Amino acid sequence: MKTIVKTLLAAAAAILVTGTAIAQNHLEDPRYGNTPEERTENLKLLNFLQDEMNAKNYKIAAEYVGQLMNSAPGAPNLYIWGATTYKNLAARAKSVAEKNRYVDSVMLIYDRRVEHREVADPNRTVAYILHRKAVDYASLSPMNRPNVRKFYKDAVEAGGDSVDSRVVLEYFQQLVNDYKGVQIQADELLTAFEQLSPLMENASEEQKDSFTGLFATSGAASCDVLEELYAKLLASAPDDVELLGKAYGMMTMIDCQSDFYVSVAEKHYAASPSTPVAIRLASVYENRQEYDKALRYLNEMLPTENDPTAKANLYIRMAASELGLNRGSAAASAARQAIALNSDSGLAHMFLAEAYMAGAGSCSGFHSQTVLWLAYDEFARARQAADGDAALISAIDSRMATCRNNFPTFEDGFMYVQGYANGKSYTVSCGWVSGTTTIRSR
Repeated sequence: MKTIVKTLLAAAAAILVTGTAIAQNHLEDPRYGNTPEERTENLKLLNFLQDEMNAKNYKIAAEYVGQLMNSAPGAPNLYIWGATTYKNLAARAKSVAEKNRYVDSVMLIYDRRVEHREVADPNRTVAYILHRKAVDYASLSPMNRPNVRKFYKDAVEAGGDSVDSRVVLEYFQQLVNDYKGVQIQADELLTAFEQLSPLMENASEEQKDSFTGLFATSGAASCDVLEELYAKLLASAPDDVELLGKAYGMMTMIDCQSDFYVSVAEKHYAASPSTPVAIRLASVYENRQEYDKALRYLNEMLPTENDPTAKANLYIRMAASELGLNRGSAAASAARQAIALNSDSGLAHMFLAEAYMAGAGSCSGFHSQTVLWLAYDEFARARQAADGDAALISAIDSRMATCRNNFPTFEDGFMYVQGYANGKSYTVSCGWVSGTTTIRSR
């Protein structure tokens, strides 16, 4: 028993010594006052403040907050405790006017925290404090939309180029809410999206998706809204390269395809040529079945593309456009170029087969039917390279069946070819179509 008592006494003595050392340190800390007497008094006030907060006597606690903000504005934790005190008073207010007074006090405390940050809160940035201010205001006065937007904007601007992407995302969410609530206009939301987008470059992919998703589902991101906005702006500045780029980027993001969009894209490309814009224009013209225009951009991209697979894909798209223009020979040439770059491309073989079928009209009768043998060979190669693509395989099987159903009969072949026999080698010659294949009869 004596041993236990001795141990407890030693522990109590250690605590007393430690507490005394801490108190002594505080008495020497200029953040609590200019003189030892002031520091002693202010430390008492801080202790009283904590006691009243713990007892939930927030009105009394608020009196201590006011005294300390004058006598010890650099005291650590003062502004955190002060904001907590007034937020609790706001939550207990009996009237709107009373609540608003308390909310104003919370905002003032944040402003004083920024003012004395280097002394009272050196580990927190101004951007961090202003973000907490915005969050608290949005929670306390959610209906005062102009101030919610202002405080969030202040926080984002304080963060500069290194602003926390989460703050940017929260701010943009508030803006989208206000657009949907008819608090701001579409042009304000669009301007904000353009200005905030660079600040999201280092965000996580999930955050980036959330940011663009907010805009895409806002209602402001419709082609009609964007066209109306940018038509007015470009009418007064038709040669503004920066404006053209913004209009193109915004409308491309939501996949606009209108005549106005195409005209903007064309002007943007003329002013600032680039491969991504050329690819986009080619796609739009393919969708519009304006294949000659699509080919223009595909041809412009060829010299700039060094990756064999990507270049093969360009040739495949060229083959498709040539077929759309009923130019089978040119389509076959593009498809062969694609195969030379990527022989494993099922689409390249498929488009060559389609080009052959289109070329069957270059001659007539039996000779026209022999072209289907060449097409069938390419369809078979396409199927082998389809790599489990069920949709592609189904399309190929359908076209192969069409070929088989239109092969020459054995009787027709026997009349035209000496020694005609299934499985025998045969050289096709039909207009521009030529090649060696195998005889097959239906």
